[in-house]
Amino acid sequence: MTHSGKTYVLTGVSSGVGAAVAADLAARGARVIGIDRVEPKAAVAGFYRCDLTDPAQIDATVAAISGPIDGLVNIAGVPGSLPVETVVKVNYLAVRRMTEALLPRLSDFGAVVNVASTAGANWRARADLVRSLIAVEGWEAGLKHFLGFGFSSVQAYDVSKEAVILYSMLVSSRERHRGVRVNTVSPGAVQTPILATFYDTMGADLLTRLRTQAGGRDARPEEMAGPIAFLLSRDAQWVNGIDLIADGGAEVSLTLEGLACPAKTLAF
Repeated sequence: MTHSGKTYVLTGVSSGVGAAVAADLAARGARVIGIDRVEPKAAVAGFYRCDLTDPAQIDATVAAISGPIDGLVNIAGVPGSLPVETVVKVNYLAVRRMTEALLPRLSDFGAVVNVASTAGANWRARADLVRSLIAVEGWEAGLKHFLGFGFSSVQAYDVSKEAVILYSMLVSSRERHRGVRVNTVSPGAVQTPILATFYDTMGADLLTRLRTQAGGRDARPEEMAGPIAFLLSRDAQWVNGIDLIADGGAEVSLTLEGLACPAKTLAF
């Protein structure tokens, strides 16, 4: 999976999965342009400070990015402990706005990878509701529609990730004639600074059960870098409009319940 000479735009580049993906892509020879609220500790080829709750800042940032772009990775996200409005703005509306703006600008055979979550895996059960959301155009209209659902912050987190998955499917063929693809990666629990918040909001019992099924630990941020690098690469040129779950097999316990074979403790 060579990325030598490629230029990728990454949101959420300053910590957690974003920092790990930036380091991985740079090690593969890519030029990384980072977007975040705070400057990254590791060096990147370019950096733009941007508050993803503000559409005007997003538009200004996109306008400032010049030159050929080979890929966009929307990684920035917030947990369900924050206000519903913040959750939907960062987790869905900003992802959509960045994708809409940069998708047409990607070089031929470029790719978008939007980071969703296994919390969005239930999108089929709420497909009609989520379809009604992604059909609404515009930032303010989309926000109003989402707030009208009356969800709690925790529910809003799940639905925001469901919306990312379905929206990405929706636009996956928009630039397909040029070989450009759009996919999502859905991590399970990852060892990032906000992991404790997920255990609080999503339930320690559930996440402990999933962690056990995955082999006794949560994912390391760098373990999300490989799937993302693959989906950005030409090796994945026939992979389009899919959601790739990267949870170490944890979801097996939810799908098969008592039939699931429990994993032994990981040795790595």
